[in-house]
Amino acid sequence: MLCPPAGRHRIGLGLSGSCAWPPARRLPGQAAFFGKAVALPVIMVSHSRNLFMNIRLTASSLILMAALSACATGAPSQQASPTPLTPAPQATPAADAAYPRLPLSNEILFGVLASEIAAQRGGASAAAPTLLGLARSTRDPRLARRAAEFALTANQLDLAITALKLWRELDPNTDHAEFQLTATLLRAGRLAEATPGVQAQLAARPAEAAQVFLHLTTLLPRQADKAAAYRMMQTLLLPFPSVPEGHFALMVTAHEAGDSAMVQSELDTLATLAPTWDLPVAWYVDRVRQASPEQALELLQRELARRPQAGLELQLSQPRLLVMLKRYDAARDAFQRLRAKYPKQAEAAYAVGVLSYELKDYDEAERALRTALEQGYRDADFIRFTLGQMAEERQQTADAMRWYEAVTAGQQLVPAQSRLAALEANSGQLDAGLIRLARLADMQGAERSALVLAQAQLARNANRPERAIQILDEALARTPAVAEWRYERALLLDDQQRVADAEKDLRAYLKLKPHSAQGLNALGYILANRTTRIREARALVSRALKLDPDNPMILDSMGWVEYRSGKLEAALRYLQRAHHLLPDPEVAAHLGEVLWKIGREAEARALWTRTLEASPDNEIVRQTQQRFVR
Repeated sequence: MLCPPAGRHRIGLGLSGSCAWPPARRLPGQAAFFGKAVALPVIMVSHSRNLFMNIRLTASSLILMAALSACATGAPSQQASPTPLTPAPQATPAADAAYPRLPLSNEILFGVLASEIAAQRGGASAAAPTLLGLARSTRDPRLARRAAEFALTANQLDLAITALKLWRELDPNTDHAEFQLTATLLRAGRLAEATPGVQAQLAARPAEAAQVFLHLTTLLPRQADKAAAYRMMQTLLLPFPSVPEGHFALMVTAHEAGDSAMVQSELDTLATLAPTWDLPVAWYVDRVRQASPEQALELLQRELARRPQAGLELQLSQPRLLVMLKRYDAARDAFQRLRAKYPKQAEAAYAVGVLSYELKDYDEAERALRTALEQGYRDADFIRFTLGQMAEERQQTADAMRWYEAVTAGQQLVPAQSRLAALEANSGQLDAGLIRLARLADMQGAERSALVLAQAQLARNANRPERAIQILDEALARTPAVAEWRYERALLLDDQQRVADAEKDLRAYLKLKPHSAQGLNALGYILANRTTRIREARALVSRALKLDPDNPMILDSMGWVEYRSGKLEAALRYLQRAHHLLPDPEVAAHLGEVLWKIGREAEARALWTRTLEASPDNEIVRQTQQRFVR
């Protein structure tokens, strides 16, 4: 079987028949759950309740944020400059009096200068021990602080902790050393040592407990010792039983440690303590979904039942899970209920429209999508493009063209203009379609190779193969070394049964791309299908199969080589595997022919019938069937 040109639907600006049309429909919920939005807006729940949304970042939360941002343990860039842990101390008489008064010895002078120069040149790992040694000998907290900065820059966490402890010892009146020490201990996974520091910060600033717990919710699951993180969170929560963020943090660490009973207990607590806070439910539903979408749906339905004031985002997750489970009717009903509850929410109308389209309820789909447009749905051009698709399926060409013309920018512009070009070509206005493609290529800054392929494919799809060949002839006359043009022309020439010319193009293609499985397969298949050079065909397809052993089109070609060699059982094995991987009509035609030849005529008839029911216009299957069924 001939492979379509590699990336045809990308290089060809979306014009290659079955490879690119119709474009895949985006269904609500097909994106990664709570991940990047593809269709409906993803569930994005506030990471704290409204009460905590605008609390300023104070000292303890800043320290924990620093720990969060530095959790990665990979070596930093050698060119990184050390970042000060705190602003440089202000020179005041009181501060100066607190520092040791020592003569500036050569050891101190050269040690400090050498360390600073080394750090600026990417040698912070060598500078940190030098400054730590000077800090110990001079008892100067400024040198201990600088040693910690260099150690953290070099990701030498144990050394940094030693320097921070020395800084705290030498300057007991500063909070900065304690804060940074706690953050670094957390970063290093030394949770038992970090716990007293976090407890002290929580005790000193109880109003900031919610923020601290939320930061821990992100940090603690990254710890290697899940059980220790769980124990730490249990200890920290004891003085704060009414802080929902603390219970969420405990729930997260319990899940990481495998204590499902505690997870459910904390979820029960949060249902009472913070019934309108959606994040814990959303988080846990997503974790369950990764193992079992069905169980995630059951969990979400239970939580929504006891949280009547749940936000719209959490409510939307139920029908999106139904979409993920391909329960489209139930998903549409759920979106309809939300649409009735929130009549001004464009997202619900959009979802109903797309699902109705998937269910072939075109009238409802059009009503809902138009409503979403009127309500200001964020991706209006996608709705316009979808309405154009739907009009095409309903044979409403004029309406389809109006919707496509209404797409004026964004990601849908190229596919919309491509469909307009295809509609023009199919209505006999091929030149207009070719001009539109050229204009589109100029707008997008597309390479000339892409434009030529797109125009050739447009002509081919409009049943004008001679024009497609002419376009490629002219392009290759100017630039003969473009492999993709050679391949595309070879397929067109083979369709015209110009076997020698097709072979010439494919051999030129293989000179440019000698290890192309696609090119080897195409030449091998043409030789097997059009000539008696079966041995040569087998060698080419075998090389292709070694390069890409699971490619169903190459498997189909090898099956056809075996069939043409009279090795029917071997042909059957290859073709059955190819059809399993790719139930393509051409593969079905080949498989049916082999089945017929080995006496399994009923199976062949059934296969051809099923294939024609799914693809009634496929001439290869129809002609194959007619050759055998009288």
